[in-house]
Amino acid sequence: MLLNLAKELKNELGQLKDNRNLNLKLVFFDGEEAFHQWGPNDSIYGAKHLAEVYGSTVSSIKSGESVSELEKMDMLVLLDLIGHRGTKFLSHFSQTEKWFIRLAEIEDNLSSLGLMKKPKNQRYFVRRASHSYIEDDHIPFMQRDVPILHLISTPFPNEWHTPQDDRSIIDMNTVEDINNILRVFLMEYLHIYLKDKSEEIFMEKEL
Repeated sequence: MLLNLAKELKNELGQLKDNRNLNLKLVFFDGEEAFHQWGPNDSIYGAKHLAEVYGSTVSSIKSGESVSELEKMDMLVLLDLIGHRGTKFLSHFSQTEKWFIRLAEIEDNLSSLGLMKKPKNQRYFVRRASHSYIEDDHIPFMQRDVPILHLISTPFPNEWHTPQDDRSIIDMNTVEDINNILRVFLMEYLHIYLKDKSEEIFMEKEL
């Protein structure tokens, strides 16, 4: 899904090339599973390592102030367990609830325009808070005060961590719907200006 976002928004994301205030970084975490028994000391190795590296990597910003890569993070959006037919998200953190609600609004807007493939009575982004504590790759970043928007399907699919947890349970209509929602959200969050075709033609004539 991340690669699809990067591919489909390649031209739009190019507008951010020289933007030092707000940009996008795609991270693919590795080493999540435990070697022996899942717990705080035996899990999410990749996320722990990256959070430590980001915390110790310091550079100067325009004001001359020295800040770490962690301090530069506006928000970490974590995608997990997405793609099965029953994918459903809840809001896990009050700090990023407004962004979760915005995702729900985008879903409503796309549905009203007939741009969703899901049944009309189905929702991906449910306007409800979850009070369950889910151990995932966001934890070392959350512990360092990075705002977290945790998009993990809740409840977990029945096939999770079973022999049936393979490509066959992925519903491509669900994947496409959620990708479309994320594209719109990303464009809004990053303040990306989308030119329409008529404007491009006008600009070409002017040149």
